[in-house]
Amino acid sequence: MASAPADHDRRLRAFGRGAALSFGLLSLAALAQLAGTGAAIALGIGFFLAGFAHGAAEHQSGTLRAFRLLDAAAYVLAGLAVAALFLAMPLAGLTLFLLLSAWHFQHSAGGDRLARWAYALTAVGGSALWQGEATAEIFAALLGQPIPQPWMLVLAVAGGAGLVLAIAALGRRPHGWSLIACVAATALLHPVLATGLAFFLGHAWPMQHAQARRFGWSEVIRAAAPTAIPAMLGALAIAAFVLVGILPLVWAAALAFGMATPHILTERLER
Repeated sequence: MASAPADHDRRLRAFGRGAALSFGLLSLAALAQLAGTGAAIALGIGFFLAGFAHGAAEHQSGTLRAFRLLDAAAYVLAGLAVAALFLAMPLAGLTLFLLLSAWHFQHSAGGDRLARWAYALTAVGGSALWQGEATAEIFAALLGQPIPQPWMLVLAVAGGAGLVLAIAALGRRPHGWSLIACVAATALLHPVLATGLAFFLGHAWPMQHAQARRFGWSEVIRAAAPTAIPAMLGALAIAAFVLVGILPLVWAAALAFGMATPHILTERLER
């Protein structure tokens, strides 16, 4: 009985932190949106970069450690192979990536099964539901080819299913702040910014925080830094090459999708 007040206080603090983080990031994103398309895209990419570290360490069997050199080399080779698939069959590669992302998000997000699927489908298809034309234009730029309208319709339907599930999940738990923020982001923000925010707030940060609760932040940083720092520097270099015209956007997108896919297939974060 003595632990009941402590448990209540802990839940109350977690509730406050969740609300503050969700509201704070959504407010920051709204300011970037008001600043213009360039700022919105830049912050969206920033959210993706900020979420890099959540998969930068090997977390299996109750241990957390840096990837060994051989494992890192295998990861890079697998990522390059997936990137080659994107370049050879762009739409097939994107379809596979989105399907794997939805599975990955619902598998690792917090909350009950309804909330996890609501988040996964919102993160993957929410922008297509609310902003279909803008989302299609972004995909077309990334793939270097027009996106078929039926394909976008299917993605929008997935986003609609995510919205329905989100309403049902919030009916059970009205204070699902991160889910509320993700739905609002896909409805109101530039698709790149919305997806980046949803990725970081609904997936990368909770997973990173779960690692920190178990192992401590110092151990998480020690294990993730050898992989996260080179990966972030590489991503920044790719972005710079695109900006100066050295690397085509299609190639950069293929590398980004390719390098993310092995993480989706291999992550085994234990809660």
